[in-house]
Amino acid sequence: MKRILIILCTPLLIFGQDTTYNHQLEWNSNFLFESSSLDKSFLNTMLYGGYITDEIKSNWINAGGENNILYSEISNGLSYTYNFKKQSIGFSFADRNILNASFTDDLLRIGFEGNFHYQDKTLDFSNTSIRADRYQQYKIIFGTAINRFKINGGISYLAGNHHLSYIMEKGSLYTAPLGTYLDIEYDMTAFITDTSNFSVFANNGNGIAVEFSTEFTIKDYDVHLSITDLGFIIWNTSSITLATDSSFNYQGVEVEDIFNFNDSVLEANNIKDDVLKTNNASFKSYIPATVHLSVSGKTENKYFKTYTAGVIAKWQPYSDNTPLSFSKINQGFKESNFAPLFYLKSAFNNKYCDIIPTFSYGGYSVDTNVGLALSKGKKNRFVLGTQHLEDVLNGDKAKAVSLYFNLTIQF
Repeated sequence: MKRILIILCTPLLIFGQDTTYNHQLEWNSNFLFESSSLDKSFLNTMLYGGYITDEIKSNWINAGGENNILYSEISNGLSYTYNFKKQSIGFSFADRNILNASFTDDLLRIGFEGNFHYQDKTLDFSNTSIRADRYQQYKIIFGTAINRFKINGGISYLAGNHHLSYIMEKGSLYTAPLGTYLDIEYDMTAFITDTSNFSVFANNGNGIAVEFSTEFTIKDYDVHLSITDLGFIIWNTSSITLATDSSFNYQGVEVEDIFNFNDSVLEANNIKDDVLKTNNASFKSYIPATVHLSVSGKTENKYFKTYTAGVIAKWQPYSDNTPLSFSKINQGFKESNFAPLFYLKSAFNNKYCDIIPTFSYGGYSVDTNVGLALSKGKKNRFVLGTQHLEDVLNGDKAKAVSLYFNLTIQF
């Protein structure tokens, strides 16, 4: 996501590039919280407390679609690039912390309201997922120009610190009238890295990622195509894997003597657990890969002389459960929780600073977003911006918060 923010909101990093400088140092920082349904009032209540009325609960449940997405990322990175003749070579380091969750409205109903109001109904919380990752990325990039084409390729080493994921493919709760019995079914897998090695920079896994990009010109249009951060981390054998496929029928407990309560009173319940399997074993998880296509051109407008239109997609399957195929590729796009992001950007130049507006639709929140960035300097540049300007003005109704800055020094 950090790469998306820089691509969307800092076009002057491309337009103002001066190739006469052989060395370039660049620092990028990005903070992002984005939700398709839960807003700032929910976060404030969870963090600072307060009375939650039934009306507030209903508003939270009905705020989004049937499938709710929550995404957060905190990233910091430093890169160095050396340009020589028609080639360039670069090195970069980034620290990334990512949370990606998906859950249904029915799961919110269970959490906020319980099951009393849903007698003789089935609440479905299938396709629920929670993924959290922390890792460092060490990257080498090489670029060259061949005729009218600019081509870049890169490879990264991923130092995995921590990973946690809960994937529930199927899950439901049925409440009989008057609560005479409950039927619960769920099919869940979970992966957790070594809990005994929980330091901030723990080495619990190692991985690799690759990227490729090209830029070329067709008539008066510049075309950009790239695939970045296509990779995975293999976590060590001390990791915990859990799998269970269970059904549970609860018919209540009748106690004749509260002073003689024992496990025998549970015999009336029918519990079928196709085994809770917990093992210490290695597993593979994917990092979010980005596919980006854009077209840039020029206009005759004296204020906005250039424009870029593009589309961005994400690929991140839950697990390495099937061989690579067209079905696997489609699975990765679906399980990334990211809808195709369409955007349009431009830049307004003046003597004080450059103003960079962005309009986009899609992404983790599937909303219309307005981005704005301010850029100062040419040789040495400082960029500060947000991808969600509209949410800055929405108060407690805001569903996203983002802030990023970029510092580039050329010499």
